[in-house]
Amino acid sequence: MTDTEKPEPNGYEVERAFWNTFRESRQATGINMDQVLAEWASEEAQKLTSPGAREDFDELCADGCSPQVLAAIAAVFRYSPRSQRFWAMLVGPPEDRQKTKRILENAAATLEDIFGAFIAADDEKDRAQFAKLGRIPLSRLVAELRFHIRFINLAESLAVDTEVHSFGEVSKYILSSYVKRRTGRFHDRNVSGLIGEITASPITTRWPIGCGAIGITSAFKSTSPG
Repeated sequence: MTDTEKPEPNGYEVERAFWNTFRESRQATGINMDQVLAEWASEEAQKLTSPGAREDFDELCADGCSPQVLAAIAAVFRYSPRSQRFWAMLVGPPEDRQKTKRILENAAATLEDIFGAFIAADDEKDRAQFAKLGRIPLSRLVAELRFHIRFINLAESLAVDTEVHSFGEVSKYILSSYVKRRTGRFHDRNVSGLIGEITASPITTRWPIGCGAIGITSAFKSTSPG
């Protein structure tokens, strides 16, 4: 299947904005996300101890999936049990999310109002000096506050699109959706094999395609092939 034959999602501004903001915030600390994703791909492939799971990974990559994206999704699976409480908080009562976002945005806006001139003049040299002092420059602080607002928006979007509140189930949805988008097929055997290897709980539900998770994986295209 050629790239032009593979369905491309549209209208996922929240997910794309989240990924772009994440890339920018990591880049400011000297972290190259291309390199991180490439290392993830290698490390996660090595963690697949059974020959069947490694074959599943290789077959999905051969059919059009990006090893970097598969590795990132695998990492999400591995951390999902530890992230469930945090995820439940993010997709909890809407009034709590809105209150948190207002607090974060007010804090960012207040810093811009008071220190706008300093933020506008901020450059790499200034940021290096802040780093030496063990402090966060104002421009970074404002960017980090807004990054967390986008993360809350992303969690809310996923909760609505998937209609589930378990981070583990959302992870399965992301993998299933990504594979279908890239290859045009669900690859149930391969997907189930990978999930079974990572979580000891194979996928039993074929998730609906065309929702927000596809937007997340499409956002990776800005740094990774596939």
